[in-house]
Amino acid sequence: MNSQPPPSFAAADLLSALVEQGEITAEQAELARRRIRRAQSSPQQALLDLGFSSEEAIFRILAACHGLAFVDLGSEEIQAEARTAVSAKVAFNYKCVPLRLDKKILTAAFADPLPVRTREQLRVLLGVRLQPVLATPSAVRHALKQIYGIGADTVMQIRKDRGFQSRVDSVVFDGFQQQDLESEDAEIASIIHLVNQLLIEALELDATDIHIEPYQEVTKVRYRIDGMLRDIPTPPGLRELHSSIVSRMKIMASLNITEQRLPHDGRIRVHVGKEEFDLRISILPTRFGETLCLRILNRSAIFLEMAELGLNQQNLDILKKLVELPHGIILVTGPTGSGKTTTLYAALARVRYGERKIVTVEDPVEYQLDGTSQIQIRSDIGLTFARGLRSILRHDPDVILVGEIRDEETAEIAIRSALTGHLVFSTLHTNDSVGAVNRLVDMGVEPYLVAASLVASLAQRLVRRVCPHCKEPDRLLKPAIRQEIARANQVEESEVQAFCGVGCTECNNSGYRGRVAIFEMLLLDEEIKELVSNRASTVELRRAAQQHGMVSLREEGWQKVQKGMTSVEEVSRITGALQIKYQS
Repeated sequence: MNSQPPPSFAAADLLSALVEQGEITAEQAELARRRIRRAQSSPQQALLDLGFSSEEAIFRILAACHGLAFVDLGSEEIQAEARTAVSAKVAFNYKCVPLRLDKKILTAAFADPLPVRTREQLRVLLGVRLQPVLATPSAVRHALKQIYGIGADTVMQIRKDRGFQSRVDSVVFDGFQQQDLESEDAEIASIIHLVNQLLIEALELDATDIHIEPYQEVTKVRYRIDGMLRDIPTPPGLRELHSSIVSRMKIMASLNITEQRLPHDGRIRVHVGKEEFDLRISILPTRFGETLCLRILNRSAIFLEMAELGLNQQNLDILKKLVELPHGIILVTGPTGSGKTTTLYAALARVRYGERKIVTVEDPVEYQLDGTSQIQIRSDIGLTFARGLRSILRHDPDVILVGEIRDEETAEIAIRSALTGHLVFSTLHTNDSVGAVNRLVDMGVEPYLVAASLVASLAQRLVRRVCPHCKEPDRLLKPAIRQEIARANQVEESEVQAFCGVGCTECNNSGYRGRVAIFEMLLLDEEIKELVSNRASTVELRRAAQQHGMVSLREEGWQKVQKGMTSVEEVSRITGALQIKYQS
């Protein structure tokens, strides 16, 4: 393959090659030519804008037209020597990903074919011969973030404006510098840009939480993606900017930027295209500075129909009947971040019609529901769940949502509300559906009141979905697990199928993309109500519920494994019991 591009290469060459390869039609090529003339854009950008072909297909053929090799950066190993040879400033300026440095020859990936003059500039600048290869622009952007960190170019510019220099090239200025004053507005704009980069990157990765944590030498940034925390590469020098980042976040959330000794809580609203996000921000003072946690709430993702929750058909039919009951308590249990609020809102959406008045008491109010009166808890002024719940009863509601039952007083008022003709929804932090019964008793509620008011307890967890782009059969199933899956799905062991993700660019090499819920529903029939009244243990209640057909979280997880939705590893991680034995 020639290293020099053909001198006669033009847009027509790429379009003709794509037509010959069957990637686009002749009509699409003509539309692309018109767009190139009208928008003065490159042929590859015009094709991407029109969406006629995939990015990889376009750039593979573009590389061939220019006599360059095409590389998949997701599978390329980057040498440390090559990374050191190219500074972040050069890499971001030229959109250049250094790959290998061998005998003064640098192999580097670019998002566009290099003109001869640019290649010569880089050769002089880096002091090495250049061997360019081509990669897709999205892969180059992702690789630059992984190598140099998110916002590396912005951090470098801010540190330069502030006068942060390396020890080797340190320059000391005596007295006040005029350029410092002139750069003040530019620095503020750069901090804003850096914060926006961190937020946009999290939204693009579908993160649910952002953690910005200061330590003695560094500031760490971590995103929670599909329930798992991932370290995000950050550029050197971010630690010096930590206080500015915190101040910017406080300004966005309308918090007091001068108070650094007490915890803060606030909210930021973000619009990205047609989507709207709420960022719930929490700031805590630590030894090395204030640490931030931002919870990302997608306003459109929270509103799901009950059929979209992931319930199996039997549990879905039962839940539809439960929400139509005139009175009683329905509890949703699980840890923080398990999707309890989404389930409750789907249930409320089901009962929200003209003949029923709905009032909620929440901390905080997640999202606005039309036709629903929502009360925000304010503990600082005495507006607690119990006090709000008492006031609600004077407004003659039909349906009540209590954000969380946290104490005996709230539990008793919720139960008495259910006994006096109200349908009550709430959440409780327990490990499973059966544990909710004894949790209420432990709070001080009389067992006979629990038996008389509680109609159902729904436990749920979120498990990661196997990436559909890199899914393949799991050939390492242990015999015991195969038996469990067969038993849960009522199939022969030979019919058991399980899948896992090997990792690809679509899932950021994690093997998973998105999450799905698994459920466990406890229905309190007459026999279980009697056991509750007699203070039966959790083990007895669970045994009775399973005899009546309750499917456990683990069993439903195996059902979703059989359907190819999640993996054995994920179900084991979420539902596995801790087993510790003493050494003999």
